Amino acid sequence: MTQSNPTRSLITLPKELLLHISTFLPSTADLNALCKTSTILHTLLQRPLYRLNACQDSSALHWAAKHNQISTARLALSAGADPQALTDSDPHIKGCTPLLLAAYHGSEAVLSLLLEIDDINFNPNARDRKYIRPLISWAVKQGHGGIVRALLRDERVDVNLQDKNGDAALLIAANTSNWALVSLLVGSGRADPRVTNRQGATALSRASVDRSAEGDVELLFAAHLRLILDEDGSEAHVQHVFFYAAIMGQVEVVRYLVNSFGEILDPNGGRNGYGRGAFSIAAHREQVDVVRFLLKWEKTDPNLRDGWQHQTPLFVAVKEGRVSVVDVLMDSERVDLELADVHGTTPLNEAATTRENGDVIKRLVTGSRRTDPNARDQNGETALFKAASMGILENVNALLEAEGIDPTLGNLEGKTPMNIAMDHGFTLIANRLADA
Repeated sequence: MTQSNPTRSLITLPKELLLHISTFLPSTADLNALCKTSTILHTLLQRPLYRLNACQDSSALHWAAKHNQISTARLALSAGADPQALTDSDPHIKGCTPLLLAAYHGSEAVLSLLLEIDDINFNPNARDRKYIRPLISWAVKQGHGGIVRALLRDERVDVNLQDKNGDAALLIAANTSNWALVSLLVGSGRADPRVTNRQGATALSRASVDRSAEGDVELLFAAHLRLILDEDGSEAHVQHVFFYAAIMGQVEVVRYLVNSFGEILDPNGGRNGYGRGAFSIAAHREQVDVVRFLLKWEKTDPNLRDGWQHQTPLFVAVKEGRVSVVDVLMDSERVDLELADVHGTTPLNEAATTRENGDVIKRLVTGSRRTDPNARDQNGETALFKAASMGILENVNALLEAEGIDPTLGNLEGKTPMNIAMDHGFTLIANRLADA
């Protein structure tokens, strides 16, 4: 006995009756299941399916936005899908419009289609519910350059909207080290580089701690300088740009700002109270050209000590073995070569305890300006004593070349450098000192 095919029997019914039957199916899933039974039913019931979906949750449009399915998106919109409908279907972000989903997933075709919607109520700046982050910021965070370009062409998009952390698109691009997008955003003229997040960070401050940004910061500085000239020459803004230009080695920017706004600038970090201003940090970062320029500016205090260990820029440069900075600082008559830290340790004494620091020691004890090779710390220890006690022969040899050095000076206990070397079993050093 031949069994009848229910689907074949169904499609023999008049189209009007089939359409009427479809209205009794309560959900999109039910109607979709019916559509899948045959090509004829799919063709006939496709529009009713999309209309039903539009009436329920517009999930078809959300799916199309996520997967960049332009034909599905067009069908959904033509059937009345709500372009503002929210969904929690994505596992990563919640409360998303179709446009936000398209931006997040890099669906350029669907995003362009949605941006064509001419409706006063359509919001191209929609944010998700968890991070309160607008779609252009999501596009930047996900690295979708094409999406960012499309959004920048739409004048309705607010490039400077901030998320719950205060991060805007430009700062997010800097946070993710996407300097191509930083250049794109700044080059558009629409991203404000002054926008700060809740921690006070800007794109410029983020760039200052990212070595990969060194070749891509010119546009950022140019944007800031344009703002300074055109509308915002406030003390806070100018100081912000000056500080980061100094520590990032942008000497031409520093020179321009000092010459034009020197009366409102502070190179010494007086406002933060830590003794770590533009000059000190530029020296720490070995920005030699900036250090050399700022040394000539009368407002710069080259002997400013930090608030913790009371170390001067020279002390820090010596400790870190930055010979080029030591050289520039020692050439300046304004720099005190003997200022000690909180423990009474001078720069030379500090250099003596650092291995592979012979070149720095030689620079400190030779030349037209040089340190006192016999200076003692609070324990009465000279640099030579410290080098001998640490067993650093290179430093001992460098110190013994110093004019006027006394290798017999002992500490408060009366021990000489040779005594301490022998105590520690540093025979080579003891013999070298005995021959001095």
